[in-house]
Amino acid sequence: MSKKIIIQGYPGAFHEEAANNYFVGEKLKIIPAMTFEILANELVNNKEIDLGIMAIENSIAGSLLQNYRLLRENKFLITGEIYLRIRHNLMALPGQSITDIREIISHPMALNQSMSFLKTLKNVRLIETEDTALSAKNISDKNLKNIAAIASVTAADLYNLDILAGGIETSDVNYTRFFIIKKNGVTPDIRGDENKASIYIRVKDEKGSLLNVLSKIAQYDMNMSKLQSYPVLGSISEYYFHIDLEFNDVECYMKLITELKKCTIMTEELGVYKRHKLLLDKTN
Repeated sequence: MSKKIIIQGYPGAFHEEAANNYFVGEKLKIIPAMTFEILANELVNNKEIDLGIMAIENSIAGSLLQNYRLLRENKFLITGEIYLRIRHNLMALPGQSITDIREIISHPMALNQSMSFLKTLKNVRLIETEDTALSAKNISDKNLKNIAAIASVTAADLYNLDILAGGIETSDVNYTRFFIIKKNGVTPDIRGDENKASIYIRVKDEKGSLLNVLSKIAQYDMNMSKLQSYPVLGSISEYYFHIDLEFNDVECYMKLITELKKCTIMTEELGVYKRHKLLLDKTN
């Protein structure tokens, strides 16, 4: 039986590549969603969908703040993570060159991550679209000349487009981190081999509140690999904090959570999972 996974994007999208890399050897049925909002809504309401994959941060463009909100508001459970090396490619219908291109279409993140290259092109308009792979598909389906897309090599092959320039991302250290998420998570299931966790905390708006949390983490000898703040809806000076923790002893982590619940207004666990070991690849 195939595992049904919903992604943001269409066949050839980087989310699909992340799914295939994470679930190596497993039979998958990929379900496309135009936006992350749609992805979240479908994962909550469609009982046939098993899991979702959601980009959460990029080494060039930074954090996707709206996705942190979606995680918390929908109480999704994070069951894993994967880092994917992102290689952007400029592609168009066969027989065209870069000098023929008058418009470049792609997802805003892909445009942002390729801006140094794009600035070298003259008299070319940049158009934001919903998805990298869908941009490539539209060029192919509608036979759009003088228009190029930024997408993956897989998308170029899938939609029969020629790559006019490969590896156009601004930095060769261009990675996107994806969460594998499950619907209606309340308390993570602990097996014992986990070494990373994602939590939310909310502290009092007073001096030393966040410092107290950070000192607790230091006392338990854990690495805080991520600290992301975002405002509490309807409040001017209150914030939630998303924290990623790395540890060697899951029991030690559980003790820390008990301590944090005593010194915060709220502590919520989004997931306890195995850390993805990232090996940097600087080849283009």
